[in-house]
Amino acid sequence: MAHSVEFLFDDESERRLRALWDALAASNLPNAGRNPSPTNRPHVTAAATRRIDPAADRAVRQCTAALPIPVTIGAPLIFGRGDRLVVALLVVPTARLLTAHLQLVEALSGHAFTADDEPGVFSHSLPGSWTPHVTMARRVHSDVLADVVAALDLPPRGIRAGATEDGGIRATITAIRRWDGDSRTDVVFDEYPDGSGSAS
Repeated sequence: MAHSVEFLFDDESERRLRALWDALAASNLPNAGRNPSPTNRPHVTAAATRRIDPAADRAVRQCTAALPIPVTIGAPLIFGRGDRLVVALLVVPTARLLTAHLQLVEALSGHAFTADDEPGVFSHSLPGSWTPHVTMARRVHSDVLADVVAALDLPPRGIRAGATEDGGIRATITAIRRWDGDSRTDVVFDEYPDGSGSAS
């Protein structure tokens, strides 16, 4: 299973994004909220690889100094091909977000492995190739793709209060987590007002 380091949102941003999952579910459409795991929450994968050594935690924790990061959630994106598509929403890349991403990838140096002895992260996680996004639905069949995209183009009530002038969603990244895909557990690093990072 893959391991990753991810950006997490504050409570209000997460509520807005979960409202979109719920809107898809209400229309009986594929949605990322189907996974009942307590660790399943809206996030932006900053780096993915085959394995991350927990020794990375110290360096990852230091990256919380870049938080919080205000972002805009934008237009739908479609990844994959055939009938196992992923529908996501773009996180508009800003200089601040891209700098934080670069710091995280650098923090994983020596701690992340794409194979048993191959250091590094998967190529799509590298600076210059990374597309920040929040997954809305996985395993989307082409027959319902248009319905999924249409549902995301019409944010439900409750999202509108956080909408930008061009229809995006305002959000704030306030935490980083390391996800262990083998044990299906996470370690979350929050940034507190005094500037000290804390794992929870």
